[in-house]
Amino acid sequence: MNKPAEPNVVIIGGGVSGLATAYFLRRLGIRSVVIEKSRRLGGLIQTDRLEGCLLEAGPDSYLAAKPAVTELAAELPDLKDQILGSNDAARRIFVVRDSKLVPLPRGMVMMAPGDFSQVFRSPLFSTATKLRCLREVLSRPRTRPEDFTVGEFVSEHFGSELLDYVADPLLAGVYGGHAASLSAPSVLPRFVAYERSYGSLIRAVRHERRSPPPRSSLFLSFRDGMQSLTDALARETRVVCGEAECVESWNGKWRVHHGDETIESRDLVLACPAHAAASLLESAAPALASELAGIPYSSAILVTLVYDTSQVAHPLDGFGFLVPQAERRTVAAVTWIGTKFPARIRPGLAAVRAFIVSENATQLLQETQHRVIELVRSDLGRFMGIDAAPRFTVVHAWPASMPQYIVGHAQRLRKITPLLQDLPGLHLTGNAYEGVGIPDCVRLAKETAKRIGSQIQI
Repeated sequence: MNKPAEPNVVIIGGGVSGLATAYFLRRLGIRSVVIEKSRRLGGLIQTDRLEGCLLEAGPDSYLAAKPAVTELAAELPDLKDQILGSNDAARRIFVVRDSKLVPLPRGMVMMAPGDFSQVFRSPLFSTATKLRCLREVLSRPRTRPEDFTVGEFVSEHFGSELLDYVADPLLAGVYGGHAASLSAPSVLPRFVAYERSYGSLIRAVRHERRSPPPRSSLFLSFRDGMQSLTDALARETRVVCGEAECVESWNGKWRVHHGDETIESRDLVLACPAHAAASLLESAAPALASELAGIPYSSAILVTLVYDTSQVAHPLDGFGFLVPQAERRTVAAVTWIGTKFPARIRPGLAAVRAFIVSENATQLLQETQHRVIELVRSDLGRFMGIDAAPRFTVVHAWPASMPQYIVGHAQRLRKITPLLQDLPGLHLTGNAYEGVGIPDCVRLAKETAKRIGSQIQI
């Protein structure tokens, strides 16, 4: 049997970032190999099939407004006809207030009210907050010289109530962190740009609504689940199983040691979490490793509970609900899977997916699954009135999996750039740098492949 040709590029990390990088390199005619320590590829993307249900262990969809995944899917024969939109006719989000589920006013664009009439009729906000929204329209354009938190940004525009009951719980589901520490320019660049151009965020979002985009689903996924994406990419990729233990620069190449083997290549792509990249580079690039180690991460636990529909009296009349910190015991958010993607849950069953994030997740990583499920069921009983035992449950724990774009994140990236330039052939990609969503990962992977392709001699 012929030995595979030496790769031009070694990629460490078999999640969507690493697999997409390998795919785009292949499109450029560049050989690569992916080194992945886990027994499975895909990273946080994993789809389980149980009792006729399709259940996601990680992300269940991606934002349709960001085109990178849709464009990639169009290139992959197995995926181009699989794209599935969310059931937006039933799209409604609830927020827990005083232990009750209150609808988030329609027309909200993140934390910015796009429809005054909806906000004024909503019991979610006090009269003071509603008047604050009226005054926000008078805000003048502003450029801030330094980094600042999401908490400061939202509070200055709308007050603390809208921060606590909208912005913070929304961001908890994406970053698993807190608005008090996340960087507004890094997390909400679109809204910071609105402030510079319009002053008022409300005026900005209302201006955008005058020219609505073509009707489409807010979220997109794949008929057979999100794992369809990483499976399709894996079929296009050469993979070596084993844990990369360290890397070193030697004679104009990069050496990767894993187990008893060493692989050499001109280019090395670290498509793993920043803390893992830091560990690998500790000897070869200590200054860069120090910056990467400074990117904090939070953990997440996802618990899916599947019931017979007769056990769930709640109408499940929306995509789910958010639990603000003031109302939270364990669960930060819940998705009603069968409403968001009806085809994923077979008739006669109702599926509820609960998110545990931040400090709650970190504390519960050491607990048994039985205890975690018990706590989730307690919250579901409190918010949805479900007392029955579920037909079955699935628990997935993701320790140190969610990068935190805290204040100073952009400054850290500015330090990382020149350090990389002093290390020819070394590349970083993934969700720790310039976007945490799957489309961001695919976009950055494509940019990484193009950068390598512009420098490499095939």
